[in-house]
Amino acid sequence: MCNEGHVEYGRLHCVRGEYNKQPHGYPYLLSLAYRLFGVSESIAFRLNNAVAGLAVVVTVLLAQLLFGTTRASLLAGAVLALLPMQLTWSNTAAVEPSAALACAVAMLAATHYAATGTASAAAWMVAAAAWALTMRPECILIVPLVLFTVVLLAPSELATRRWWLAVAAGLVLAVVPLMHLAAVRDEGWGTTGPRLSWAYAQANAPVNFTFYFADERFPFAIAIAAIAGLAGRRHWRQGVLMAAYALAFWSIFVFFYAGSYNYGADVRYSLMSYVPIAIAAGVGFSRLSATLGGRGHRLRWVPTALVVAVFIGALRYAPVVRATGEEAWAARADVAAARQFAAMLPANSLVLTHNPSMFHVWGVNAAQLSIASDTAYVRDHLFARYAGGVYVHWNFWCNVSDPIQAAICRGVLDNFAHDRVADAHERDYTYAIYRLRR
Repeated sequence: MCNEGHVEYGRLHCVRGEYNKQPHGYPYLLSLAYRLFGVSESIAFRLNNAVAGLAVVVTVLLAQLLFGTTRASLLAGAVLALLPMQLTWSNTAAVEPSAALACAVAMLAATHYAATGTASAAAWMVAAAAWALTMRPECILIVPLVLFTVVLLAPSELATRRWWLAVAAGLVLAVVPLMHLAAVRDEGWGTTGPRLSWAYAQANAPVNFTFYFADERFPFAIAIAAIAGLAGRRHWRQGVLMAAYALAFWSIFVFFYAGSYNYGADVRYSLMSYVPIAIAAGVGFSRLSATLGGRGHRLRWVPTALVVAVFIGALRYAPVVRATGEEAWAARADVAAARQFAAMLPANSLVLTHNPSMFHVWGVNAAQLSIASDTAYVRDHLFARYAGGVYVHWNFWCNVSDPIQAAICRGVLDNFAHDRVADAHERDYTYAIYRLRR
């Protein structure tokens, strides 16, 4: 993460950085999009739009490989594409859509390897699994899921030389993400207590379970269809695999201190479970269609009617998808105000803020606000370097009831004479931009 950088002649030059707790996979994907199309906010949103489309394709392919039914596979893709929170978060710059896609690709590669048993399939499997590890910390669960896929669908492969070569190659490819996890193992992730605990499950489990059955953000019919899809005897191994896939990425957040789907904007964590649920639901709908449509000539219209019903049913959730919602209102207001402030700044100026990255994306020089605690550095270097002025962004973190952050914000203004250039207000929060005087 760039803690101090200046944007000159179309390029960001980072003066000082900070090792970030988040894995590097999504930032790397975003950097590729920036390199191809230029740096702008809209590129991040378009990237997740593309990720959402790819997720549908991967879901269809995975369902086809597992269950061998075209109708079920296409229905699975339609279900994923129409899930309310999938639509909502695929139109943001969140990492979860990419993380869910990466895990789905790894499961697709593992299923393909179990079906073919070739060396090339093994190579794709370990490469996809290693890539998934770079997305989010909980993506490490893809490793036991890939192993479970092979054990369940092709146990004889465990005795082959190519399997053990693949395992060795996978360990080599996983070195960087595993080293990263080791490097940030003591990171607090915003809490002073344990990050994962059985105690959190008492509150999180009921919320995250009923989300799928009694919540306006997830269609109840999809949950029932998924249960029906997992109940079949013919493909019981595939059903067990999809249940394990969904359970793994559901249960990890139950034990996370901020893992409740009702905690702020953390409903986005539910996206990690959507691919297996969509596949199971597609199988469930397909079985219902086959059962009803096979009872005589007069009911042959049932499959088509079922598909239409799925699409019409999704319209009920359109208001939920369109709504911005109250969650993270203060942070959104902060970004909106900061964007307006950035447009007011003269050329060759610098903003001291808690979030320099967003100013960098807008082409504005910015540095971490805590740097200003070194008053000599500000007076001797920043004032001399930036002829347009040095500014302080009074942001979200200056409003929260955190004594450490409040001290940083107030300390800068106490140490320098300053003028308020502009301000904005949302509820009881005030956002402002100040120009420091020498």
